[in-house]
Amino acid sequence: MPQLLTQTPTGSVAFHADATALPSPGSGEVLVRLLAAPIHQLDLLVLANAYPVKPTFNHADNAPIPGYDGVALVEACGPGDTRGLRPGDTVIPAAFGIGTWRTHALLPATALLKLATRPHDLATAALLRLAVAPAYCLVEDMAPLKPGDWVIQNAGASAIAQLVGQFAHRKGARVLGVVRDRDAAAVAAMRDRLLQRRGGVDAVLTESELERNGVGQGRRVVLALDAVHGASGRRLVDALAAGGAYVQLGLLGGGREPLPLDARDLFARRLTMKGFRGSAQLAARSEDEQRALFGWFVELFNAGELVAPPLGLERVEWAVADAQGTEERVVGAVAKAQEGRLGQRKQVLVFKH
Repeated sequence: MPQLLTQTPTGSVAFHADATALPSPGSGEVLVRLLAAPIHQLDLLVLANAYPVKPTFNHADNAPIPGYDGVALVEACGPGDTRGLRPGDTVIPAAFGIGTWRTHALLPATALLKLATRPHDLATAALLRLAVAPAYCLVEDMAPLKPGDWVIQNAGASAIAQLVGQFAHRKGARVLGVVRDRDAAAVAAMRDRLLQRRGGVDAVLTESELERNGVGQGRRVVLALDAVHGASGRRLVDALAAGGAYVQLGLLGGGREPLPLDARDLFARRLTMKGFRGSAQLAARSEDEQRALFGWFVELFNAGELVAPPLGLERVEWAVADAQGTEERVVGAVAKAQEGRLGQRKQVLVFKH
């Protein structure tokens, strides 16, 4: 029987195990079985009613079904145009809000994108739309990076930041990650893990180190990626070389603190200020281009040329046969993500059918 999480009015989630048969797809619809679905920061914004795109599908009690990223297997196709999808195809969301925190979903075929290559690792494949694709677009679309250029980014231990580093390295650029202040031992451990593994990071500074010492000599920073805003974002602006680009992609700092700018930033330093929406960058590409891009991502992961965030993913088992244990694990995983503890790894719900 299908199981799912729904959003509650208080911003938490509720677990449901429905004693109903799986539905049959209608015209243009497909039934998919979810394989893995991550808990992204965007999902937490949705739960807090702080994100403009709301979940598209509701449970029988009209409660929204969250989960905006993931990977699934097509189980059945209805009559009519299912856009070439067939049972056995591996798919990812083609649109926001389809509700991936559930074991099965009946969806219009237009809401899905087929992966031409089967991914070896499902937890990594579950990140393709909202972590891997944005990381690629940040590197590819925001500034013309050349070998030897530097990229600076705050929230430097995030999954997207670790993927940005890998794509930047493919262009010969170097990456400076800025992480939140913590005790000395934790900073040293974080720095070692980011630098010693294949995370595409060449230097790591804490926020206070950046404020006190700057980026250091010999580092021409041409692209600043700000996921925090406020004072942290201003430090990134200060780090940019003349003609560099500042990109605002998130509001982890809450968005209430202003980002101060002055005339020198735009006139004397000729900085470019941009806002980033991953969905808009993907929409600028045709459906065929998107399909080819996601297929290329899978090929890179399968070949080991791109690796999962080197700080690691925390896999949370969603065992369909153990509804009681699953409820405890998955509801607890969402609550843990909402706590936002320092150094917390990206959690991915992995379905065991």
